Amino acid sequence: MYRRINPASRQELPLRMLFQPLGDGTFHRACEADSFRGLVAAILDDPSYESAPVDERLMGRLRLADDVKLLLEVDGQVVQVADHDGDGVINVASDEPLIRSLAQLGFVSLPPTGPNA
Repeated sequence: MYRRINPASRQELPLRMLFQPLGDGTFHRACEADSFRGLVAAILDDPSYESAPVDERLMGRLRLADDVKLLLEVDGQVVQVADHDGDGVINVASDEPLIRSLAQLGFVSLPPTGPNA
């Protein structure tokens, strides 16, 4: 489960994230979720992602990773999509690795200490 939030929103769910970067550390959207799967669903703006079969969730992560890769490459960052962690890698192996790799690349922003899963 996820919900869109704004700076005045009271926290109701354990994980928070900023996404859709505008540059200079500013982000267009913010959300909170009950899981990393919920955070991915929020980025995709697809509530059905959370209950989709494994293969459909993988396809959603791959589509998202390809879109992010294209956006980052426009800004001059060279990245690859893979199923493992690494510098310049968007990790699509599962929801948490995907979100954490997007945070390392600056595409999303997680709380400074990182959410406790």
